Amino acid sequence: MQESRDNSIHKWLIIAGRQVSQRLDQQLALIGLSASNYFYILKIHDNPGLTQKTLGEREFIDASNVTRAVKQLIDQDLIERRPNPQDKRAYQLALTEKGTAIYPKIFQILDAEEKQLAAVVSEQDFDQQKFIDAMRSISDTRK
Repeated sequence: MQESRDNSIHKWLIIAGRQVSQRLDQQLALIGLSASNYFYILKIHDNPGLTQKTLGEREFIDASNVTRAVKQLIDQDLIERRPNPQDKRAYQLALTEKGTAIYPKIFQILDAEEKQLAAVVSEQDFDQQKFIDAMRSISDTRK
């Protein structure tokens, strides 16, 4: 007889991640973003002059996904490409005025979602920082 995997960590991480992403998608849609592209705004804001290549490498994102997301955000007039003075083949990414204006709205949404998640896990007598540290450890071993 095969052992059930109904309580496997993998299963519940995937389910929880999917639910969190769906909820975040709903909230970010109110400002024209999604759970798969909002963090580009954050990263570009916090790292002026960042190139697409560097962004992908730092965040472990496939180059084609970065290209697709950057194009979408350019089409929405949230970011722009500027020539890179150090490398004529590359472009630096920068927020537009509209992208800069949306930056604090992203944080409002993230803060509200984080507060809601923290409330749920605190009801379970759960140590949030230990969980975050464990997830970081898992991520660090995958590099």
